[in-house]
Amino acid sequence: MDSIVQYFNGEKLQCIIGVVISIVCIGSSVYFLQVQSVQLKGIASTFLPISIFLMIVCVGVIVRTPTDIERVTNFYNTQPAKIQTEEITRMEKVMKSFKVIKTVEIGLFLVGVALMVIFWHKDLVRGIAAGLIIQGLVMYLFDHFAELRGQVYMDFLKSYGL
Repeated sequence: MDSIVQYFNGEKLQCIIGVVISIVCIGSSVYFLQVQSVQLKGIASTFLPISIFLMIVCVGVIVRTPTDIERVTNFYNTQPAKIQTEEITRMEKVMKSFKVIKTVEIGLFLVGVALMVIFWHKDLVRGIAAGLIIQGLVMYLFDHFAELRGQVYMDFLKSYGL
């Protein structure tokens, strides 16, 4: 049962870090939009929407964590069959979604690299490219660690029924 609490609290902690990163990026974006640098305005144009999206997702996970712990702990203690029918099924979908999410993040990174190379002499595009590269990389790492934690949790869930 400690694995259940550990998994969800790990998700919550990572999302608290995600909220802090989002706040820093949003604050930086607001500042970048105030300065005269076109390149910084380009960075802000990618940081702002992606950071707002990340913050919304992370706040949702933080708010949902106590309910998730209670729900899965209840399955574990009183309805063990639901571990298989509900929680493993849910986690299989989560794990599959990481493949899609990480592919998109790699795509953002690669688009950023391509824009950086092709439009090196255009300050605005270079800023947009830098923002895509930074956000793609940071979000990929963020989701990579979440996926690793999810796999450990899945292994625990699958071993529970044995």
